[in-house]
Amino acid sequence: MASSGRSGASYILPVTIFFFIAACGQTAVRPLSRIQDTNLPPPARILVCDFTMDEAAVKEYQGILRQQPSENNPAERESQIKRHAADAATGELVKGLRGLGFAVAPVARGTLAGDNELLIDGKFLTVDQGNPLRRLLIGFGSGASKVETRVELYHGIERRKLLDFTTRSDSGKMPGAAATVPASAAVQGGVTASVIASGAIGTGYEAYRTDVAQMARATAEQSVRYLSEYFAKQGWIRADQVKKARIAY
Repeated sequence: MASSGRSGASYILPVTIFFFIAACGQTAVRPLSRIQDTNLPPPARILVCDFTMDEAAVKEYQGILRQQPSENNPAERESQIKRHAADAATGELVKGLRGLGFAVAPVARGTLAGDNELLIDGKFLTVDQGNPLRRLLIGFGSGASKVETRVELYHGIERRKLLDFTTRSDSGKMPGAAATVPASAAVQGGVTASVIASGAIGTGYEAYRTDVAQMARATAEQSVRYLSEYFAKQGWIRADQVKKARIAY
């Protein structure tokens, strides 16, 4: 019996590690519209509005891997999820644009751009924590968490729209434990859904709780990449500063 327990335990660690690997999904940009030739000088400043969640569909995970939340009010928990994701996306966007050499300022919503300023308006469309147990056991996209945003770029006082695109980040489509742990090992080692789930709770849940923020940062990072391509075409940055975005067709 003791050897069986050790054998079962030996599979929990790799499965739990696999859970973290599977959380590393894909993020891509879907272009909607763009003004190709603006004949505009480099912007004096780029204003980044706080990402809004007003229209976002927020889905909080409620399954068996869910720990008892410190906040019992569902509305407040949703508000915390929104703030966490918005802060992560806005911060990453500001940092990335400054890295391209622009003067960048985070601003409150409703702020008007100046005559030679750009304004970036970001909105979350979906924030879904998914189902970590389905991701862990089944995989292949089952129970995936996802974050979707829409980003619009405006110029000047007249708010001329230059660029419009969406982003989508998800937790990936890696296979789950059911496809990666041999059936014989599961039987001999006593590896069951409850054992794997308990291992995930014990070692992985805190990392899982940051999924939404990580995906929000990933969407902002891809947004910066897509913006860098556009800025280079306008002659505002050098070609060697461009980082290619992953485009979804």
